[in-house]
Amino acid sequence: MNKTSAINRNPLHSQVAATVRDRIMQGELRPADRLSEIALCEELEISRTPLREAFKLLEAEGLVTIRPHKGAIVAEISIQEIGEVFDLLAPLEALGVRLAMTRMSAEDKSRIVALHDQMIQFYESGDREGCFLTDYEFHNTLIGFAQHDVLQTTHQSLSNRSQRGRYLAPRFDQQKLDIAMAAHRELIVSIKDDEIEKSAQIMHDHVTLTGKFVVDTLRDSGVARD
Repeated sequence: MNKTSAINRNPLHSQVAATVRDRIMQGELRPADRLSEIALCEELEISRTPLREAFKLLEAEGLVTIRPHKGAIVAEISIQEIGEVFDLLAPLEALGVRLAMTRMSAEDKSRIVALHDQMIQFYESGDREGCFLTDYEFHNTLIGFAQHDVLQTTHQSLSNRSQRGRYLAPRFDQQKLDIAMAAHRELIVSIKDDEIEKSAQIMHDHVTLTGKFVVDTLRDSGVARD
């Protein structure tokens, strides 16, 4: 791991969890990798107590496995698990869209449209990483506008696990990416037109199909276990 600056200690264990979570989601830390307490404590300039508290948070999210007397490792990932995560995300994000569209302000809607336009710019310029990251921000921001704490917390946990599957899978081929972006274009039009149920259905179908793409890609690549 690269040396980083000391973490802002407020609250410390949550900051540490966020750092390790990002590395797991982005594939820097791979399934079954050992999480060295000594190395992480030295790098992040922290004691073992907040690190172990962070590991407990990540274990609850399904990202870390804590082995008694052996320490923590990155949780292994299965194709079945990723499929099940998307099974839950599809109706959850559809509900999030319904709530968001009844509660978000004109400024909120402008933010969603701006994120969509930025994502499409990345897509059209061939910047897949930028497109991927902006898509993640788009979904999380939209769900945030639902103003529903339980939904948002549940969504964040599932979204983290789904993103891990997407990072582990080799990038979608161009046809799959084109289909995903076409769905986003259709979605933003329906949001602009205040068509709540149509928007919710588009989101449900989009997330469901994305899950299928991820599962199929993971299976074909052999990255994850069955």
